[in-house]
Amino acid sequence: MRMAARAGMCVLLLAAASARADSAVLTVGGRSLSLQAAPACAQTPRPAAQLARYLRQYDPSGDPRLDIRDERPFTRAEIKTIKNGLVDNGLHYPGGQNSVVTWLDFDGDGICDFTASAGVGGMHATDRMFLFRGRPKGQFQLADAYFTYMEGSIIVVPYIPLAVAGETLPLLLKNDDLLLWQSERRQFASCAAIVRAAVTGKAQAAPPLLTALCPHVQAIYTWAAQRVPHANALPY
Repeated sequence: MRMAARAGMCVLLLAAASARADSAVLTVGGRSLSLQAAPACAQTPRPAAQLARYLRQYDPSGDPRLDIRDERPFTRAEIKTIKNGLVDNGLHYPGGQNSVVTWLDFDGDGICDFTASAGVGGMHATDRMFLFRGRPKGQFQLADAYFTYMEGSIIVVPYIPLAVAGETLPLLLKNDDLLLWQSERRQFASCAAIVRAAVTGKAQAAPPLLTALCPHVQAIYTWAAQRVPHANALPY
């Protein structure tokens, strides 16, 4: 933790993490999983200050207020203030450490995407996790996000990219969910979406990979978390 706290913007190359774990492979649901190596574009990462400005895309309207019992919706002015605060505070953890930035290519277009988390702290800490998709002209577009409230620790790698033997695109591990990019639909398929569709009676064909692995998501997370910094939870 001391090294993470004192280093500059930490760029996580998952290839190194995989090597540290002796290139461990998890076989589950008839599939072989490993941590995905960092893409070539991660060799020239963007400075943290440049990445922080994209946090303005996050919509905080669903976040809790300081008093969680207060269910009033945020006003436009409050939302603007929160967005400005995200940008101003940048990619930092509540304890002041620079956030780990993980570079990946979840859609296979050869352009780097990234994931990182950020939190300010305080008695009622709300920590936010981000996944950004790289665009052709060097910009980034928010692809997915979520938050945790008063957890006492922050997630280090919000979306862990996993390589699956025989698959072209990586699988993203998001806490108790798995995400797989669908190029034809330009969106993610996920275990959560499959469950929601079944409950609403709007079930649709699920990718075979998710059908095989969704029942094992907790085991996958337990295995993967041990192979990223701080077992993927940094206390504060």
